[in-house]
Formats: sequence, C-alpha cells, structure tokens
Amino acid sequence: MSRTRMKKRALAALVVVPAVAAGTLAIGLSVAASQGALGGDPITGQPLKEPPVVRSKNGRLAITFTAKSSIVSIGGRNVGTWAYNARVPGPTLELNRGDYLQITNVNKLPDQPTNLHTHGLHVSPKGQGDNVFVNSPSGNTFTNKYKIPEDHIPGQYWYHPHRHMYVTNQVAAGMAGTIIVNADTPEERELAKYRTRLMVFQQFQVADGAVQGAGSKSSAPLLTYVNGQLQPVVDIRPGEMQRWRLSNMQANNFLRIQVPSGMKAWIISTDGNPTSRPIPVEDMLLPPAGRRTILVRKDTPSDLVVQNIPWGEGKQAIAQQDLFTVRTAGTARPKQSLPTMQAVMPDLRGMPVANSRTVTFSMGSPLPGSTTPQFLINNMNYDSWGNKNLASMKLNTVEEWTLTNTSGEYHPFHIHIQPFQVVSINGVPVNGVEYRDTVQIPPMANGVPGKVVIRQRYTDFTGRFVIHCHILFHEDNGMMAPVQVVK
Repeated sequence: MSRTRMKKRALAALVVVPAVAAGTLAIGLSVAASQGALGGDPITGQPLKEPPVVRSKNGRLAITFTAKSSIVSIGGRNVGTWAYNARVPGPTLELNRGDYLQITNVNKLPDQPTNLHTHGLHVSPKGQGDNVFVNSPSGNTFTNKYKIPEDHIPGQYWYHPHRHMYVTNQVAAGMAGTIIVNADTPEERELAKYRTRLMVFQQFQVADGAVQGAGSKSSAPLLTYVNGQLQPVVDIRPGEMQRWRLSNMQANNFLRIQVPSGMKAWIISTDGNPTSRPIPVEDMLLPPAGRRTILVRKDTPSDLVVQNIPWGEGKQAIAQQDLFTVRTAGTARPKQSLPTMQAVMPDLRGMPVANSRTVTFSMGSPLPGSTTPQFLINNMNYDSWGNKNLASMKLNTVEEWTLTNTSGEYHPFHIHIQPFQVVSINGVPVNGVEYRDTVQIPPMANGVPGKVVIRQRYTDFTGRFVIHCHILFHEDNGMMAPVQVVK
C-alpha cells in the first residue's frame, strides 16, 4: 500500500465519534512522514519501558497536558490516536504528601469537549479541583489545582478525562496516566528497598495505522498493551523481590492476571490503599480502573509468561492473552523477605452508622429509536438528575451503602474523592480491612440481585461529585449519579 493511501485510511480510522476534524489529525500525520510509515506489525519481546516521570520540586508540580491527535508508539510502531503530550500512556506524576499539583489542560481535540479527573485522589471536588462538571470545549484551556493533604494515603492513582458522553472514546484512545503519592513513613521506607516497576494496561485495536474507536467494526485484533508495548520482557534476578504497580486503564474491560507457576506474589495494596499484611495471590481480577500493588519473587532462572486468563460471559467475556514475559537471569541474590506491615486504614465496621442507603444498578430496554440499553442508577439516567443528588452525606460521618445489581452484567462501582471499605460481597463477609475506590457488583443470578455492602467516612472536603459504573460505555450512556457532602 502506498504511503498516501495509508495516510488516507488512517485518517478515516481515527473517527472515533462523529465530526472529527480531519485537519487536526492531518497535522500529526505530516509529522509522521519523517518517522516512517504508519502502522505495520507490532513488535514483541522488547524490554519493559516505563512512562517518563515528572516529579514535584519544593512541594510543587506544575505541568501542561495538551490533548490532541498525535502520532505515538504503540506496540513499537507509529500509530495515530488521541493522547496527552503525544504519549501513550501519559507521563507519570510523582508527588509527596502536602504537595501542590497544577495541571493545565489544553484541549486541541477535534470537536471534542473534555476535562480531567484525578481518580482516587482525596482532594476537593470544587472549582478548579477534581471537578468533573467542568466542560472544556475544543480550543479551550482549563487549569486544575489540587492540594494533596498532609495525611493522604500513599499509593498509586491515575488521571483521565471525565467529560460525560465523551469519556469512553478519549480513554480508549489512550488519554490516561499514573499519579504516585509518596510518604515518608516506616512502611513506605521499607517498601522502597524493593525495585519498583509500573505496568499500565491499556487496550487498543489498531488498523491502517490508527487506533480504532470503541465499538469499531474493524476485524483487527483488540489487544492489551503494557506501557504501550506488546508482550514486553520484565527482568528480575533470582531471589529478588520486586514491587509491581499494576493499573487497568482499559475503558471497558476487566483483566484477570494469572501469576504463573514458579513465581510467588503477594498483594500489598488495592486501589492505592495498603493492606494490613502481604496477601498471597495466584490470580487477580482487576475491574476497569482497578489497581493492585504486588510483591513478586522468583528464585530460579527461566522465562515465565504472565497471561490475562479467560473470564466472564457474553459481552464481558475476555479471552486469553500473553501480557508480558518475566525473565529471571543474572547473579542470584539472597532471597528477599516480605516486609513488616500493619493496619493503617480504620475499620469502619465498629463505628456508628449515620445513614444506610441502597443504590441499585440496572439495565433497561432501549428507548424508542435506539438500540442501546438504558444504564440506570436507582432507575434514573444521569441526565435525569439535573440539580438533584442521589445522596447528601454529612462530613465526618459513616454511611453504609448496599450496592445491588439487577442486570446480567458486572458493574464496577466507583465513587470520587474518597475510598470505601468493602464489608461483604453477595453476603460473604470480607476477611480483614479492605479499602477500594472501585469494586465490581456481581450480576443477578437465579433472580437474586448481586450485592456489595460498603462503608464510607467523609472527611476533609464538602462539595458535589459523582458515583458511576467504571465500564465507561455504561457511564457515558447514563449509569452515573451526582452526590454531595455537606457540613
């Protein structure tokens, strides 16, 4: 195929929503001329590369994100997509407790409004904070400002667009990246002795030199990439313990990551929230937006393949795929031991409950003239809420919510601003103290709705924000509701 014809087909392929401005992408394609032809076969087996890190200095991190049509490297070849600063995934932002973060979001997307959400951060939802009600149209610039609390939970968070009705395609294109919050605590100092690796999982369907939009009818394979690489190689020495930070930044799909036989793994953090002890694990189900920090060790030299193993049914079924290879080689070192950990998250199960609520996720028949099911919370589409709120919670109180699911699909529940404690799933109590910011509600089975019970304590911040399903197609099509915290 000639380069001219390839460019024309790539231009059409990136039309992920109606009315994409062709001229904007053409600028990026002209830049690609000096980089070689777009597309081609992906390259596998390269050493794992991590996104560039931007660290705070003197208590401040200020960065500009330019969201636009770009030529990026995905799977080792040049591909057209939408990205922050022409990188997929975006740069990693590394902060300390108490730091000030400023992100200037320049929207050069073609005919697309956008905004920014700092997923998992405990910051204000008001004004220029983590305010997902902001609408920043194409050509606009908006600056978000965040003050990280002095007692913020250290861990792994992420950023992505959250402009309702446009989230799916922008995240699916690759507009996302990691936020790390550090803390000078005994627990964090002990974990710092392990070599740390970041692995961001994103899913792309690449055809004719461009990422296809969510719901594309292309026959090209839909593959999961690690830091924009396909099946990279992660090196580790025999006996070495490494800390792996894993993030599912796919727009709609779950990950079920299997720990291969011959390697040991322990979960030490869920969605940035530390566990009270290292928990042995053989496989992990990560919902969209889910993060896990694990410790891994392999004692003998060899190559092992880490796979995304089959899970789910129907539209939510995921197929088996090799994700990356763990290569154990080099000089052996004395086996590194597990860290000493202690509970740092409060157990809300023993605290007075100010309010109990039931929040129901459901799917209804399509409206007249549509083929898309209705995605509802408490029988309401997001656009029906207007200025009303699903819940008004009081600051410094504990609430218990029963999340129910009357549909045949899993729905990953996410709430902004603060994490929550998972109490039980389908009536089975959770062992220990487990905090998350995203938890999957099981589907209805034999006429019985799926059920997750959580407890939340609202601290530090008042304001209006949202809860929603983090399958972003569901969220864009209505499965979201506003809530608020008041004094």
